[in-house]
Amino acid sequence: MFRDLRTQLLLWTILPLGAILIVIAYLGVNSHQAAMREMVAERDGVVARVAAAQWSDALLDHARLLSTLDPARCDANCAAFDGGIALFDAQANLLRAYPSNAVWDAPRRRAPTRDALANSFSFPFSEGDALRALVAIPQANNFLVGAFTLPPIADLGFGGHGTAYLVDARGKIIAHPHASRIGEDMSRHAGIVEVMRGESGATFHHADNGAEIVIGYAPIAPTGWGLLVEEPWEEIVAPMFQYSVLLPLMLALAAVVALGAVYFGIRNVIRPLQNLAQAANRIAYGDYRAAEQTVGGVQEIESLRETLDAMARQVNAAQRAMQDYITAMTRGQEDERIRLARELHDDTIQSLIALQQRVEMVEKALSQDPARANEKIRELRELVASSLTSVRRFVRDLRPTYLEELGLIPALEMLSREARASFQIVGEETRLDAERELALYRIAQEALRNVAKHARAQTITLTVTFDTREVAITIEDDGVGFAAPDAPTAYARAGHFGLMGMQERAQLFGGKVYVKSERGKGTKVVAFVPVSAVVG
Repeated sequence: MFRDLRTQLLLWTILPLGAILIVIAYLGVNSHQAAMREMVAERDGVVARVAAAQWSDALLDHARLLSTLDPARCDANCAAFDGGIALFDAQANLLRAYPSNAVWDAPRRRAPTRDALANSFSFPFSEGDALRALVAIPQANNFLVGAFTLPPIADLGFGGHGTAYLVDARGKIIAHPHASRIGEDMSRHAGIVEVMRGESGATFHHADNGAEIVIGYAPIAPTGWGLLVEEPWEEIVAPMFQYSVLLPLMLALAAVVALGAVYFGIRNVIRPLQNLAQAANRIAYGDYRAAEQTVGGVQEIESLRETLDAMARQVNAAQRAMQDYITAMTRGQEDERIRLARELHDDTIQSLIALQQRVEMVEKALSQDPARANEKIRELRELVASSLTSVRRFVRDLRPTYLEELGLIPALEMLSREARASFQIVGEETRLDAERELALYRIAQEALRNVAKHARAQTITLTVTFDTREVAITIEDDGVGFAAPDAPTAYARAGHFGLMGMQERAQLFGGKVYVKSERGKGTKVVAFVPVSAVVG
């Protein structure tokens, strides 16, 4: 039910194509998402490292600059400390301030000042619209403290949904765009442990509400702080999921393409193949011209039709050649019977009649003239010898006794002597089974007979070549030659039934016969027969 080409085309086109597109879409989304995760994590890590480096440079630069200042006279370098400069003693008592003492006496400055005196840098603190920190440099028994504005962290967010903040060495937030989160313990948050160890990089963190967050982190070297950049993963990948809406459209497009492919297949593949199958069926019933007309379709089917048509023509030609060969063989058998009957009548029977007359004459001579009887007996002996030679020739033509008794090589030597041909052997002589030796003998006999009938050759050579796989017989002459057909299938059409018979004998054992000849350039016949069932 499902084995016809149309159903198979549907089953093997639409379903696989749809499945492939679904798998491709699924793998594409997943691979894109994986690539996005890697890319976003790398970007956030880079941003965190760059921002942390800026903070580190700002802190170190202000610490070096402060160490070069003289609190007694503040020059242009003091402008780098936009929050002012002050000199404190070891008990955090204000000794001198720039631009005024009022700024440094404010409660907002007191806690950062004590922190700076204890740690060189104070935690960041908000002052007006600026985020500032204090740096303290010891001078004799006093401390020179400068206040400066830090690089902004609010600008490190991405697209309004990212957040950047600072944590101290214990994992507590010390600076955050949302002041309410300052002091929050983040030590168990992903990335905090790494940044506290002085590492930088990026990771993913699952919040308590299940949301996934991308985190980039990097340490701020001079202080032991850590800078973290966070953004929700869902908001990053949300635009990507818009492409999933296109999946049904892609499947619909795939279905249209598949149906188009099916229609193309039915029109250009299935119907031409059905027509070609019908033509092949008609050829099987003897209509060898059934594949002459084009069946349409793709080029490969048309090439198949042309090949089928050529094959049908060759089969038809081979059948006609076989019919001609069978007719010629039948006619040849009848001609051979007529020839044998004529030779038996004209030669053997006449010799026997003459022999009978000589016997009668010997009987009369014995009684009348004994001296003449000896002469008649001598004539009788010669006549008997001639008759025996003639009979042996008939027997040898019908069944070569040399071949049966001595083997292939002696039999071929005898043929060569009768045809006045030179004989040579190449390789180590090997006996074959009787059928192969008879086939090679008959091929050589037919070739030498053709030379005697048609070639008018002065020189004839018969060569037998042995190797481990095959035996070859080569008969070559310098006679008048002929226009040899290009292929063995044309032997019968050209009337060369002897050559066709030689080819048939060789093919019985998997061999071949090759004929090379041109008019005026002689003829060369080579017969190959594989070695098989070798007789020791």
